[in-house]
Amino acid sequence: MQPQQTFGRGGLNGFLDVDDLVDRIGLDEDEIAWRKEFIGFDEVDERRLSDLQPLVRANAETIADDFYENVLRYEQTRAIVDRSPKDVDALKQTQQAYLVSLAAGEYDREFFENRARIGKLHELLDMPLKQYIGQYGVYYDLILSRLNERIQQRVIDAIEEWVDDRDAEVEDGSLERLAGALGIGGGTESDEDGLEESFEATVRRTIDDGMMDVLSLLRIINLDMQIATDTYVDSYAQRLEDSIERRKRLAREVEDDVQGPIAELHDSSEVVARRAEAISDHTESQAAGITRAAGELNDMSAAVEEVASVADEVREESDRTERLAASGVDAADDALDELEAIEAATDRVADAADSLADRTDEIDDVVDRLDDLAERTSVLAANAKIESSRSDGNGSETMSVIANEVRSFARQTKADLAEIETAVEAVREDAAATVETTEETVARVDAGTDRVRETVDSLEAIHDSARETASGMEDVATAADQQARGVEVTAETLEDLSQSADTVASAAESVAAASQQQTASLREVRESVARLTDDEPTDDPPVYERLG
Repeated sequence: MQPQQTFGRGGLNGFLDVDDLVDRIGLDEDEIAWRKEFIGFDEVDERRLSDLQPLVRANAETIADDFYENVLRYEQTRAIVDRSPKDVDALKQTQQAYLVSLAAGEYDREFFENRARIGKLHELLDMPLKQYIGQYGVYYDLILSRLNERIQQRVIDAIEEWVDDRDAEVEDGSLERLAGALGIGGGTESDEDGLEESFEATVRRTIDDGMMDVLSLLRIINLDMQIATDTYVDSYAQRLEDSIERRKRLAREVEDDVQGPIAELHDSSEVVARRAEAISDHTESQAAGITRAAGELNDMSAAVEEVASVADEVREESDRTERLAASGVDAADDALDELEAIEAATDRVADAADSLADRTDEIDDVVDRLDDLAERTSVLAANAKIESSRSDGNGSETMSVIANEVRSFARQTKADLAEIETAVEAVREDAAATVETTEETVARVDAGTDRVRETVDSLEAIHDSARETASGMEDVATAADQQARGVEVTAETLEDLSQSADTVASAAESVAAASQQQTASLREVRESVARLTDDEPTDDPPVYERLG
Protein backbone atom coordinates (compact mmCIF):
# COMPACT_ATOMS: atom_id res chain seq x y z
CA MET A 1 0.00 0.00 0.00
CA GLN A 2 1.46 3.37 -0.98
CA PRO A 3 1.76 5.99 1.82
CA GLN A 4 -0.10 8.55 -0.27
CA GLN A 5 -3.27 6.47 0.01
CA THR A 6 -3.30 6.75 3.80
CA PHE A 7 -3.67 10.54 4.10
CA GLY A 8 -6.94 11.53 5.75
CA ARG A 9 -7.76 7.97 6.83
CA GLY A 10 -6.70 8.10 10.41
CA GLY A 11 -3.21 6.74 10.16
CA LEU A 12 -1.47 3.82 8.51
CA ASN A 13 -2.41 1.12 11.00
CA GLY A 14 -5.58 0.26 9.15
CA PHE A 15 -3.46 -0.88 6.21
CA LEU A 16 -1.31 -3.19 8.30
CA ASP A 17 -1.99 -6.80 9.34
CA VAL A 18 0.46 -7.33 12.22
CA ASP A 19 -0.34 -11.02 12.67
CA ASP A 20 0.38 -11.72 9.02
CA LEU A 21 3.57 -9.66 9.28
CA VAL A 22 5.00 -11.55 12.30
CA ASP A 23 4.06 -14.85 10.68
CA ARG A 24 5.99 -13.94 7.55
CA ILE A 25 9.12 -12.94 9.46
CA GLY A 26 8.77 -16.03 11.70
CA LEU A 27 8.50 -14.07 14.93
CA ASP A 28 7.04 -16.72 17.25
CA GLU A 29 7.83 -17.49 20.90
CA ASP A 30 10.74 -19.76 20.07
CA GLU A 31 12.28 -17.21 17.70
CA ILE A 32 11.98 -14.46 20.31
CA ALA A 33 13.57 -16.69 22.97
CA TRP A 34 16.43 -17.61 20.63
CA ARG A 35 17.18 -14.00 19.79
CA LYS A 36 17.20 -13.02 23.48
CA GLU A 37 19.53 -15.86 24.33
CA PHE A 38 21.79 -15.10 21.35
CA ILE A 39 22.57 -11.56 22.59
CA GLY A 40 22.39 -12.46 26.31
CA PHE A 41 19.15 -10.64 27.14
CA ASP A 42 17.56 -12.14 30.29
CA GLU A 43 15.46 -11.36 33.32
CA VAL A 44 18.23 -9.22 34.79
CA ASP A 45 18.10 -6.99 31.74
CA GLU A 46 14.31 -6.79 32.04
CA ARG A 47 14.65 -5.74 35.67
CA ARG A 48 17.32 -3.18 34.93
CA LEU A 49 15.24 -1.66 32.10
CA SER A 50 12.24 -1.54 34.42
CA ASP A 51 14.38 0.37 36.91
CA LEU A 52 15.26 2.85 34.13
CA GLN A 53 11.62 3.65 33.41
CA PRO A 54 11.44 6.68 35.79
CA LEU A 55 14.52 8.16 34.13
CA VAL A 56 13.06 7.58 30.66
CA ARG A 57 9.69 9.03 31.61
CA ALA A 58 11.34 12.08 33.12
CA ASN A 59 13.37 12.72 29.97
CA ALA A 60 10.99 11.40 27.28
CA GLU A 61 9.61 14.80 26.31
CA THR A 62 13.04 16.41 26.11
CA ILE A 63 14.45 13.45 24.18
CA ALA A 64 11.49 13.55 21.74
CA ASP A 65 11.92 17.28 21.19
CA ASP A 66 15.66 16.92 20.59
CA PHE A 67 15.06 13.89 18.37
CA TYR A 68 12.65 15.70 16.01
CA GLU A 69 14.75 18.83 16.08
CA ASN A 70 17.51 16.72 14.56
CA VAL A 71 15.10 14.98 12.13
CA LEU A 72 13.62 18.23 10.85
CA ARG A 73 17.07 19.67 10.29
CA TYR A 74 17.62 17.48 7.18
CA GLU A 75 15.61 17.64 3.98
CA GLN A 76 15.50 13.88 3.40
CA THR A 77 14.14 13.03 6.87
CA ARG A 78 11.87 16.06 6.83
CA ALA A 79 10.27 14.70 3.63
CA ILE A 80 9.39 11.49 5.53
CA VAL A 81 7.73 13.51 8.29
CA ASP A 82 5.75 15.44 5.67
CA ARG A 83 4.38 12.17 4.28
CA SER A 84 3.15 10.99 7.68
CA PRO A 85 -0.61 11.35 8.39
CA LYS A 86 0.36 12.66 11.84
CA ASP A 87 1.65 16.14 12.57
CA VAL A 88 4.92 16.76 14.41
CA ASP A 89 3.29 17.11 17.85
CA ALA A 90 1.50 13.79 17.42
CA LEU A 91 4.73 12.20 16.23
CA LYS A 92 6.49 13.52 19.34
CA GLN A 93 3.80 11.95 21.53
CA THR A 94 4.32 8.65 19.70
CA GLN A 95 8.05 8.98 20.17
CA GLN A 96 7.67 9.51 23.93
CA ALA A 97 5.45 6.43 24.17
CA TYR A 98 8.03 4.46 22.20
CA LEU A 99 10.84 5.52 24.56
CA VAL A 100 8.80 4.59 27.62
CA SER A 101 7.96 1.21 26.08
CA LEU A 102 11.68 0.41 25.88
CA ALA A 103 11.76 0.43 29.71
CA ALA A 104 8.39 -1.27 30.23
CA GLY A 105 9.97 -4.36 31.84
CA GLU A 106 7.77 -6.79 29.85
CA TYR A 107 9.29 -8.05 26.65
CA ASP A 108 6.89 -10.73 25.42
CA ARG A 109 5.43 -11.50 22.00
CA GLU A 110 3.12 -8.48 22.18
CA PHE A 111 6.10 -6.18 22.74
CA PHE A 112 7.91 -7.52 19.66
CA GLU A 113 4.74 -7.46 17.57
CA ASN A 114 4.51 -3.77 18.43
CA ARG A 115 8.18 -3.36 17.42
CA ALA A 116 7.36 -5.02 14.09
CA ARG A 117 4.32 -2.78 13.62
CA ILE A 118 6.42 0.38 14.22
CA GLY A 119 9.13 -0.78 11.83
CA LYS A 120 6.54 -1.59 9.12
CA LEU A 121 4.86 1.81 9.52
CA HIS A 122 8.19 3.52 8.86
CA GLU A 123 8.69 1.32 5.79
CA LEU A 124 5.21 2.22 4.58
CA LEU A 125 6.26 5.85 4.77
CA ASP A 126 9.12 4.97 2.40
CA MET A 127 11.70 5.80 5.05
CA PRO A 128 15.00 4.33 3.84
CA LEU A 129 16.56 1.71 6.09
CA LYS A 130 19.64 3.89 6.51
CA GLN A 131 17.50 6.58 8.12
CA TYR A 132 15.61 4.14 10.31
CA ILE A 133 18.78 2.50 11.61
CA GLY A 134 20.55 5.85 11.74
CA GLN A 135 17.98 7.26 14.15
CA TYR A 136 19.17 4.77 16.78
CA GLY A 137 22.43 6.69 16.81
CA VAL A 138 20.39 9.72 17.82
CA TYR A 139 18.84 7.63 20.63
CA TYR A 140 22.29 6.65 21.82
CA ASP A 141 23.33 10.27 22.08
CA LEU A 142 20.13 11.42 23.76
CA ILE A 143 19.53 8.46 26.07
CA LEU A 144 23.09 7.52 26.97
CA SER A 145 23.87 11.09 27.93
CA ARG A 146 21.09 10.79 30.54
CA LEU A 147 22.41 7.41 31.65
CA ASN A 148 25.89 8.89 31.92
CA GLU A 149 24.56 11.52 34.26
CA ARG A 150 22.71 8.81 36.18
CA ILE A 151 25.84 6.69 36.50
CA GLN A 152 27.93 9.64 37.61
CA GLN A 153 25.32 10.57 40.18
CA ARG A 154 25.13 6.98 41.44
CA VAL A 155 28.94 6.89 41.76
CA ILE A 156 28.81 10.04 43.82
CA ASP A 157 25.99 8.61 45.92
CA ALA A 158 27.96 5.39 46.43
CA ILE A 159 31.03 7.32 47.53
CA GLU A 160 28.98 9.38 49.90
CA GLU A 161 27.37 6.23 51.26
CA TRP A 162 30.77 4.64 51.66
CA VAL A 163 31.96 7.70 53.52
CA ASP A 164 28.89 7.63 55.75
CA ASP A 165 29.47 3.98 56.52
CA ARG A 166 33.09 4.68 57.36
CA ASP A 167 32.02 7.56 59.65
CA ALA A 168 30.13 5.11 61.74
CA GLU A 169 33.18 2.87 62.09
CA VAL A 170 36.05 5.30 62.78
CA GLU A 171 36.41 8.66 64.52
CA ASP A 172 38.62 10.41 61.91
CA GLY A 173 37.14 13.36 60.00
CA SER A 174 35.35 12.78 56.73
CA LEU A 175 37.97 14.51 54.61
CA GLU A 176 40.75 12.62 56.27
CA ARG A 177 38.96 9.36 55.78
CA LEU A 178 38.30 10.18 52.11
CA ALA A 179 41.91 11.20 51.63
CA GLY A 180 43.00 7.99 53.23
CA ALA A 181 40.68 5.98 50.99
CA LEU A 182 42.17 7.69 47.95
CA GLY A 183 45.70 6.87 49.20
CA ILE A 184 46.47 10.44 50.15
CA GLY A 185 48.31 11.01 53.45
CA GLY A 186 49.75 7.51 53.87
CA GLY A 187 46.83 5.85 55.56
CA THR A 188 47.64 2.40 56.88
CA GLU A 189 44.61 0.76 55.26
CA SER A 190 45.46 1.78 51.71
CA ASP A 191 46.41 -0.95 49.19
CA GLU A 192 49.46 -0.95 46.97
CA ASP A 193 47.67 1.26 44.41
CA GLY A 194 47.01 3.91 46.98
CA LEU A 195 43.20 3.24 47.05
CA GLU A 196 41.43 1.58 49.86
CA GLU A 197 40.06 -1.73 48.71
CA SER A 198 36.55 -1.14 49.97
CA PHE A 199 36.41 2.29 48.36
CA GLU A 200 37.68 1.00 45.05
CA ALA A 201 35.28 -1.90 45.14
CA THR A 202 32.39 0.46 45.82
CA VAL A 203 33.29 2.72 42.90
CA ARG A 204 33.85 -0.20 40.54
CA ARG A 205 30.64 -1.89 41.56
CA THR A 206 28.67 1.28 41.03
CA ILE A 207 30.19 1.98 37.59
CA ASP A 208 29.76 -1.66 36.61
CA ASP A 209 26.12 -1.53 37.65
CA GLY A 210 25.63 1.59 35.53
CA MET A 211 27.35 0.00 32.53
CA MET A 212 25.12 -3.05 32.91
CA ASP A 213 22.15 -0.69 32.67
CA VAL A 214 23.67 0.71 29.48
CA LEU A 215 24.23 -2.84 28.18
CA SER A 216 20.64 -3.79 28.96
CA LEU A 217 19.41 -0.72 27.07
CA LEU A 218 21.68 -1.51 24.12
CA ARG A 219 20.43 -5.11 24.06
CA ILE A 220 16.76 -4.14 23.92
CA ILE A 221 17.53 -1.53 21.25
CA ASN A 222 19.43 -4.22 19.34
CA LEU A 223 16.41 -6.52 19.50
CA ASP A 224 14.27 -3.60 18.36
CA MET A 225 16.63 -2.97 15.46
CA GLN A 226 16.49 -6.67 14.49
CA ILE A 227 12.70 -6.64 14.32
CA ALA A 228 12.64 -3.35 12.39
CA THR A 229 15.23 -4.70 9.97
CA ASP A 230 13.15 -7.86 9.55
CA THR A 231 10.13 -5.77 8.55
CA TYR A 232 12.23 -3.97 5.92
CA VAL A 233 13.73 -7.23 4.71
CA ASP A 234 10.24 -8.75 4.57
CA SER A 235 9.04 -5.81 2.51
CA TYR A 236 12.04 -6.09 0.24
CA ALA A 237 11.46 -9.82 -0.05
CA GLN A 238 7.81 -9.25 -0.90
CA ARG A 239 8.74 -6.68 -3.47
CA LEU A 240 11.35 -9.03 -4.84
CA GLU A 241 8.85 -11.90 -4.96
CA ASP A 242 6.30 -9.64 -6.60
CA SER A 243 8.95 -8.46 -9.00
CA ILE A 244 10.00 -12.03 -9.71
CA GLU A 245 6.40 -13.05 -10.23
CA ARG A 246 5.83 -10.05 -12.48
CA ARG A 247 9.02 -10.91 -14.29
CA LYS A 248 7.93 -14.49 -14.75
CA ARG A 249 4.48 -13.40 -15.83
CA LEU A 250 5.96 -10.80 -18.13
CA ALA A 251 8.47 -13.36 -19.38
CA ARG A 252 5.65 -15.79 -20.16
CA GLU A 253 3.72 -13.03 -21.89
CA VAL A 254 6.84 -11.89 -23.73
CA GLU A 255 7.61 -15.44 -24.72
CA ASP A 256 4.06 -15.93 -25.97
CA ASP A 257 4.08 -12.58 -27.73
CA VAL A 258 7.52 -12.73 -29.32
CA GLN A 259 7.83 -16.45 -29.98
CA GLY A 260 5.83 -16.24 -33.17
CA PRO A 261 7.31 -12.94 -34.40
CA ILE A 262 10.82 -14.09 -33.55
CA ALA A 263 10.25 -17.31 -35.44
CA GLU A 264 8.86 -15.33 -38.36
CA LEU A 265 11.71 -12.86 -38.10
CA HIS A 266 14.14 -15.75 -37.95
CA ASP A 267 12.63 -17.23 -41.09
CA SER A 268 12.48 -13.85 -42.80
CA SER A 269 16.08 -13.19 -41.81
CA GLU A 270 17.09 -16.43 -43.47
CA VAL A 271 15.12 -15.39 -46.54
CA VAL A 272 16.76 -11.97 -46.43
CA ALA A 273 20.15 -13.60 -46.12
CA ARG A 274 19.46 -15.78 -49.15
CA ARG A 275 18.06 -12.86 -51.09
CA ALA A 276 20.99 -10.69 -50.08
CA GLU A 277 23.32 -13.37 -51.41
CA ALA A 278 21.27 -13.51 -54.60
CA ILE A 279 21.37 -9.71 -54.80
CA SER A 280 25.10 -9.85 -54.36
CA ASP A 281 25.40 -12.38 -57.18
CA HIS A 282 23.05 -10.41 -59.42
CA THR A 283 24.86 -7.19 -58.59
CA GLU A 284 28.17 -8.74 -59.51
CA SER A 285 26.64 -9.91 -62.79
CA GLN A 286 25.13 -6.48 -63.25
CA ALA A 287 28.48 -4.84 -62.63
CA ALA A 288 30.08 -7.10 -65.20
CA GLY A 289 27.25 -6.41 -67.65
CA ILE A 290 27.53 -2.68 -67.06
CA THR A 291 31.24 -2.89 -67.70
CA ARG A 292 30.57 -4.70 -70.97
CA ALA A 293 27.85 -2.20 -71.82
CA ALA A 294 30.26 0.64 -71.13
CA GLY A 295 32.70 -0.90 -73.56
CA GLU A 296 29.97 -1.39 -76.13
CA LEU A 297 28.82 2.18 -75.61
CA ASN A 298 32.35 3.34 -76.24
CA ASP A 299 32.26 1.42 -79.51
CA MET A 300 28.79 2.80 -80.18
CA SER A 301 30.06 6.29 -79.47
CA ALA A 302 32.70 5.82 -82.15
CA ALA A 303 30.03 4.42 -84.50
CA VAL A 304 27.74 7.36 -83.77
CA GLU A 305 30.55 9.73 -84.55
CA GLU A 306 31.04 7.84 -87.81
CA VAL A 307 27.29 8.07 -88.46
CA ALA A 308 27.45 11.77 -87.81
CA SER A 309 30.28 12.05 -90.32
CA VAL A 310 28.37 9.94 -92.89
CA ALA A 311 25.25 11.97 -92.15
CA ASP A 312 27.15 15.09 -93.10
CA GLU A 313 28.24 13.43 -96.34
CA VAL A 314 24.71 12.18 -96.99
CA ARG A 315 23.42 15.65 -96.34
CA GLU A 316 25.79 17.02 -98.95
CA GLU A 317 24.81 14.23 -101.35
CA SER A 318 21.16 14.92 -100.60
CA ASP A 319 21.70 18.57 -101.45
CA ARG A 320 23.28 17.49 -104.75
CA THR A 321 20.40 15.06 -105.36
CA GLU A 322 17.99 17.86 -104.69
CA ARG A 323 19.74 20.00 -107.28
CA LEU A 324 19.81 17.12 -109.79
CA ALA A 325 16.16 16.37 -109.09
CA ALA A 326 15.34 20.00 -109.74
CA SER A 327 17.28 19.83 -113.01
CA GLY A 328 15.50 16.56 -113.86
CA VAL A 329 12.17 18.21 -113.26
CA ASP A 330 13.14 21.05 -115.62
CA ALA A 331 14.40 18.55 -118.25
CA ALA A 332 11.26 16.48 -117.85
CA ASP A 333 9.21 19.62 -118.36
CA ASP A 334 11.17 20.34 -121.60
CA ALA A 335 10.77 16.70 -122.72
CA LEU A 336 7.09 16.93 -122.01
CA ASP A 337 6.90 20.03 -124.17
CA GLU A 338 8.80 18.20 -126.97
CA LEU A 339 6.53 15.18 -126.64
CA GLU A 340 3.54 17.43 -126.91
CA ALA A 341 5.07 18.96 -130.10
CA ILE A 342 5.78 15.43 -131.44
CA GLU A 343 2.24 14.47 -130.63
CA ALA A 344 1.02 17.50 -132.57
CA ALA A 345 3.31 16.63 -135.53
CA THR A 346 2.14 13.03 -135.37
CA ASP A 347 -1.40 14.26 -135.54
CA ARG A 348 -0.45 16.23 -138.65
CA VAL A 349 1.25 13.13 -140.17
CA ALA A 350 -1.89 11.15 -139.49
CA ASP A 351 -3.91 13.84 -141.20
CA ALA A 352 -1.49 13.77 -144.17
CA ALA A 353 -1.72 9.98 -144.30
CA ASP A 354 -5.47 10.26 -144.37
CA SER A 355 -5.20 12.84 -147.16
CA LEU A 356 -2.73 10.56 -149.04
CA ALA A 357 -5.16 7.71 -148.72
CA ASP A 358 -7.83 9.91 -150.18
CA ARG A 359 -5.51 10.91 -153.03
CA THR A 360 -4.59 7.26 -153.60
CA ASP A 361 -8.21 6.45 -153.92
CA GLU A 362 -8.45 9.24 -156.48
CA ILE A 363 -5.41 7.80 -158.34
CA ASP A 364 -7.14 4.43 -158.33
CA ASP A 365 -10.10 6.05 -159.97
CA VAL A 366 -7.82 7.68 -162.62
CA VAL A 367 -6.01 4.37 -163.12
CA ASP A 368 -9.32 2.65 -163.57
CA ARG A 369 -10.29 5.21 -166.14
CA LEU A 370 -6.89 4.95 -167.83
CA ASP A 371 -7.18 1.18 -167.79
CA ASP A 372 -10.55 1.47 -169.38
CA LEU A 373 -9.04 3.87 -171.92
CA ALA A 374 -6.21 1.41 -172.61
CA GLU A 375 -8.74 -1.31 -173.15
CA ARG A 376 -10.66 0.86 -175.49
CA THR A 377 -7.42 1.88 -177.21
CA SER A 378 -6.49 -1.75 -177.61
CA VAL A 379 -9.88 -2.43 -179.05
CA LEU A 380 -9.50 0.59 -181.26
CA ALA A 381 -6.07 -0.62 -182.40
CA ALA A 382 -7.50 -4.01 -183.12
CA ASN A 383 -10.28 -2.51 -185.05
CA ALA A 384 -7.83 -0.31 -186.91
CA LYS A 385 -5.73 -3.35 -187.73
CA ILE A 386 -8.72 -5.09 -189.01
CA GLU A 387 -9.70 -2.10 -191.05
CA SER A 388 -6.18 -1.74 -192.40
CA SER A 389 -6.23 -5.28 -193.62
CA ARG A 390 -9.37 -4.64 -195.43
CA SER A 391 -8.12 -1.53 -197.09
CA ASP A 392 -5.36 -1.23 -199.62
CA GLY A 393 -2.98 1.40 -200.59
CA ASN A 394 -1.48 4.08 -198.51
CA GLY A 395 -4.53 4.40 -196.40
CA SER A 396 -4.25 0.90 -195.18
CA GLU A 397 -0.60 1.32 -194.44
CA THR A 398 -1.35 4.42 -192.45
CA MET A 399 -4.07 2.74 -190.56
CA SER A 400 -1.73 -0.14 -189.88
CA VAL A 401 0.85 2.22 -188.54
CA ILE A 402 -1.75 3.98 -186.43
CA ALA A 403 -3.04 0.69 -185.31
CA ASN A 404 0.41 -0.45 -184.32
CA GLU A 405 1.10 2.80 -182.56
CA VAL A 406 -2.20 2.68 -180.82
CA ARG A 407 -1.55 -0.93 -179.83
CA SER A 408 1.90 -0.04 -178.70
CA PHE A 409 0.46 2.91 -176.77
CA ALA A 410 -2.15 0.70 -175.30
CA ARG A 411 0.42 -1.87 -174.32
CA GLN A 412 2.65 0.81 -172.91
CA THR A 413 -0.30 2.38 -171.17
CA LYS A 414 -1.29 -0.93 -169.67
CA ALA A 415 2.27 -1.51 -168.63
CA ASP A 416 2.44 1.98 -167.09
CA LEU A 417 -0.94 1.51 -165.53
CA ALA A 418 0.24 -1.80 -164.12
CA GLU A 419 3.29 -0.10 -162.75
CA ILE A 420 1.17 2.78 -161.50
CA GLU A 421 -1.21 0.32 -159.89
CA THR A 422 1.71 -1.50 -158.38
CA ALA A 423 3.14 1.80 -157.17
CA VAL A 424 -0.23 2.93 -155.94
CA GLU A 425 -0.64 -0.39 -154.12
CA ALA A 426 2.80 0.06 -152.66
CA VAL A 427 1.86 3.63 -151.76
CA ARG A 428 -1.35 2.36 -150.26
CA GLU A 429 0.49 -0.27 -148.31
CA ASP A 430 3.09 2.29 -147.25
CA ALA A 431 0.35 4.72 -146.40
CA ALA A 432 -1.42 2.02 -144.39
CA ALA A 433 1.84 1.14 -142.71
CA THR A 434 2.46 4.82 -142.14
CA VAL A 435 -0.98 5.25 -140.69
CA GLU A 436 -0.50 2.18 -138.53
CA THR A 437 2.96 3.34 -137.50
CA THR A 438 1.61 6.79 -136.92
CA GLU A 439 -1.18 5.43 -134.76
CA GLU A 440 1.32 3.27 -132.89
CA THR A 441 3.58 6.28 -132.54
CA VAL A 442 0.67 8.34 -131.33
CA ALA A 443 -0.14 5.63 -128.79
CA ARG A 444 3.47 5.43 -127.73
CA VAL A 445 3.71 9.19 -127.59
CA ASP A 446 0.59 9.22 -125.40
CA ALA A 447 2.06 6.53 -123.21
CA GLY A 448 5.40 8.32 -123.17
CA THR A 449 3.63 11.53 -122.35
CA ASP A 450 1.87 9.84 -119.44
CA ARG A 451 5.14 8.33 -118.28
CA VAL A 452 6.90 11.67 -118.65
CA ARG A 453 4.11 13.25 -116.61
CA GLU A 454 4.51 10.46 -114.04
CA THR A 455 8.26 10.99 -114.18
CA VAL A 456 7.72 14.70 -113.66
CA ASP A 457 5.45 13.94 -110.73
CA SER A 458 8.02 11.45 -109.38
CA LEU A 459 10.80 13.94 -109.92
CA GLU A 460 8.79 16.59 -108.14
CA ALA A 461 8.15 14.10 -105.34
CA ILE A 462 11.85 13.20 -105.37
CA HIS A 463 12.65 16.90 -105.30
CA ASP A 464 10.35 17.43 -102.32
CA SER A 465 11.63 14.24 -100.68
CA ALA A 466 15.21 15.29 -101.34
CA ARG A 467 14.47 18.66 -99.82
CA GLU A 468 12.85 16.99 -96.78
CA THR A 469 15.69 14.45 -96.71
CA ALA A 470 18.21 17.25 -96.70
CA SER A 471 16.34 18.94 -93.88
CA GLY A 472 15.96 15.59 -92.07
CA MET A 473 19.61 14.81 -92.57
CA GLU A 474 20.46 18.09 -90.93
CA ASP A 475 18.31 17.01 -87.99
CA VAL A 476 19.94 13.56 -88.14
CA ALA A 477 23.37 15.14 -88.10
CA THR A 478 22.37 17.33 -85.16
CA ALA A 479 20.78 14.37 -83.38
CA ALA A 480 23.82 12.25 -84.14
CA ASP A 481 26.03 14.87 -82.54
CA GLN A 482 23.72 15.01 -79.53
CA GLN A 483 23.59 11.22 -79.45
CA ALA A 484 27.35 11.06 -79.56
CA ARG A 485 27.54 13.41 -76.60
CA GLY A 486 24.75 11.46 -74.86
CA VAL A 487 26.54 8.19 -75.48
CA GLU A 488 29.70 9.66 -73.98
CA VAL A 489 27.75 10.84 -70.94
CA THR A 490 26.00 7.44 -70.76
CA ALA A 491 29.33 5.69 -70.92
CA GLU A 492 30.61 7.82 -68.06
CA THR A 493 27.37 7.15 -66.16
CA LEU A 494 27.74 3.43 -66.79
CA GLU A 495 31.26 3.60 -65.41
CA ASP A 496 29.86 5.29 -62.31
CA LEU A 497 27.10 2.68 -62.18
CA SER A 498 29.67 -0.03 -62.48
CA GLN A 499 31.54 1.38 -59.50
CA SER A 500 28.23 1.80 -57.65
CA ALA A 501 27.29 -1.76 -58.53
CA ASP A 502 30.60 -2.92 -57.09
CA THR A 503 29.84 -0.93 -53.96
CA VAL A 504 26.31 -2.36 -53.83
CA ALA A 505 27.69 -5.84 -54.26
CA SER A 506 30.07 -5.27 -51.38
CA ALA A 507 27.24 -3.81 -49.30
CA ALA A 508 25.00 -6.72 -50.24
CA GLU A 509 27.67 -9.09 -49.03
CA SER A 510 27.81 -7.13 -45.79
CA VAL A 511 24.00 -7.25 -45.57
CA ALA A 512 24.07 -10.97 -46.12
CA ALA A 513 26.67 -11.41 -43.41
CA ALA A 514 24.75 -9.10 -41.07
CA SER A 515 21.52 -10.93 -41.82
CA GLN A 516 23.17 -14.23 -41.05
CA GLN A 517 24.45 -12.73 -37.81
CA GLN A 518 20.95 -11.39 -37.14
CA THR A 519 19.53 -14.85 -37.69
CA ALA A 520 21.99 -16.28 -35.20
CA SER A 521 21.24 -13.48 -32.75
CA LEU A 522 17.51 -14.04 -33.10
CA ARG A 523 18.04 -17.70 -32.39
CA GLU A 524 19.89 -16.75 -29.21
CA VAL A 525 17.14 -14.25 -28.31
CA ARG A 526 14.49 -16.92 -28.75
CA GLU A 527 16.45 -19.28 -26.54
CA SER A 528 17.01 -16.52 -23.97
CA VAL A 529 13.31 -15.63 -23.93
CA ALA A 530 12.51 -19.28 -23.41
CA ARG A 531 14.90 -19.33 -20.45
CA LEU A 532 13.03 -16.42 -18.82
CA THR A 533 10.35 -18.83 -17.66
CA ASP A 534 12.71 -21.64 -16.73
CA ASP A 535 11.95 -22.44 -13.07
CA GLU A 536 14.73 -24.97 -12.68
CA PRO A 537 17.12 -24.23 -9.80
CA THR A 538 20.41 -22.62 -10.68
CA ASP A 539 23.88 -23.40 -9.41
CA ASP A 540 24.25 -19.92 -7.89
CA PRO A 541 25.19 -19.97 -4.17
CA PRO A 542 22.74 -18.64 -1.57
CA VAL A 543 22.68 -14.91 -0.93
CA TYR A 544 24.31 -15.15 2.51
CA GLU A 545 27.18 -17.13 0.99
CA ARG A 546 27.66 -14.61 -1.80
CA LEU A 547 27.71 -11.81 0.76
CA GLY A 548 30.43 -13.76 2.57
